[in-house]
Amino acid sequence: MFFDWRPSEFKHNSYEGGYYPFAYRHVISDDIDAINCTLPTIVDFPNLLRQKSWIAIVVSFLVSMYLFVILAIVCDDYLVPAMERLCYNEHAESEVLDEDPMTREEEPLKGFRDRVCVKPQPKSNFCQWTWWVIKYPAELMLACTIPSARSIFFLSMCFAVLWISMISYLLAWFLTILGYNLNIPDAIMGLTILAAGTSVPEVASSYIVSKKGYGSMAICNAIGSNTFDIFVCLGLPWLLNICIYQHKVVIDSTALTFTTAMLVLTASILYLGLLATKFVMGKIVGCICVISYLLFLIIACTLEILLNKENTCDIEDSNGFF
Repeated sequence: MFFDWRPSEFKHNSYEGGYYPFAYRHVISDDIDAINCTLPTIVDFPNLLRQKSWIAIVVSFLVSMYLFVILAIVCDDYLVPAMERLCYNEHAESEVLDEDPMTREEEPLKGFRDRVCVKPQPKSNFCQWTWWVIKYPAELMLACTIPSARSIFFLSMCFAVLWISMISYLLAWFLTILGYNLNIPDAIMGLTILAAGTSVPEVASSYIVSKKGYGSMAICNAIGSNTFDIFVCLGLPWLLNICIYQHKVVIDSTALTFTTAMLVLTASILYLGLLATKFVMGKIVGCICVISYLLFLIIACTLEILLNKENTCDIEDSNGFF
């Protein structure tokens, strides 16, 4: 079958009498030691596009880019408006939102018809029409599955979170396919594209408070969300995996010790930058953050490439999917 395997389903290699599985889901550590190689992350996802080809590269790239578009629409059109209504209703007398999102003249909340029935102006240029054609299927699909923030904003926020969860899984899946076909290590894909794409909700929520001048709230959101990601979004799946399948979780990152130390260093640099500017968010702090992130990215990716000595299993089926 597509999602399971048995020890008898190993296929002989042409070198040193090795073996590799062509269908995999959950592997016992003894079997991994027997074949003396590390299974790629792609085997943790449904058996699709595992045969390396240019078709898999093109399909996974286009699907990933469109998923980024859908994620941006969910955050901008549903999650952010629902959070604005929630903040206004709970803190109507505060200065976080000084006007009702339902009645404001600038950027009013949109309903179902505003999203589905509105087309670009007849005098719009080719690029605007092309962009509308590209994103309209996503707009229609989301409008039919997520209530508008003008109606029941709590349901809108819940459904938006569900969509973000599903899109994040699909992004991880197709970016893993893309990295596998391009021979890019999983750790590098996670450090770069996947990390940036799945941070869109944090960017959207920080934008709401930052434009009102509450930089401290944006900083707390970034720190709190990443703390939640590390301790819950990583810890809980690992705990469930260990409890259900009774085997340890192996982390495929040879430079994890160094990248973790660099994360602590970048956090210290951020704190020192804020301390030097007397905790005022300005261009200096922004430049420090951007430069620190670029340096971290370059060093982390370089270390992952240089220190990666593991032999990755070849899991391609000779029959292929194409």
